[in-house]
Amino acid sequence: MKLNRVFSISIVVVAIVVAFNESAYAQAKYFPGYVITLTGDTLKGEIKKNPKRDFDNFAKAAYRKKDGSEIKTFNPTKIKEYSVDGIVFVSRNIDGEQVFVKRLSKGSVNLYEAQIEVYQMNDIKVKSDYYMEKAAGEFVKIKSGKFKKQVEEVMSDNEEIVKALENKKYDYDNIVELFNAYNKTASN
Repeated sequence: MKLNRVFSISIVVVAIVVAFNESAYAQAKYFPGYVITLTGDTLKGEIKKNPKRDFDNFAKAAYRKKDGSEIKTFNPTKIKEYSVDGIVFVSRNIDGEQVFVKRLSKGSVNLYEAQIEVYQMNDIKVKSDYYMEKAAGEFVKIKSGKFKKQVEEVMSDNEEIVKALENKKYDYDNIVELFNAYNKTASN
């Protein structure tokens, strides 16, 4: 009887250790990527990414040349952009503050997502805002209430897209699909 109890306790302890060990591995990992400095130099290596907390990538980039090498952390005022695991984050000025924004669509009109932490009902929540930028143009916030008007102005050269917007094929909820469709036809 005593042996069964010891065995049961051992199994529980092992299960707890494995669970904590797995959660430690599931947190931040390094993925292939690069950093582009303010002078235009590209540093290839690995960038830290936390799949459980995407917001971290909007605040800083932790770079290392290879496993075991020195880690350098860059904020949005120190670099132009960085890429981690194929996702590009670009430094942009929003309301007088340099932040990283995630590029969701690239082409004639780029689409970006910015994440900010907000207090809501005594809890910290992450909120996403979308921004568009024409090639060599201004960086403009897309407002959900003015979505159709703002996008039609920028994409007025594509009749199919304008018709699709009027037929409500595209809206604020499938904004990435809209920008990808526009950029695909605009690049041809």
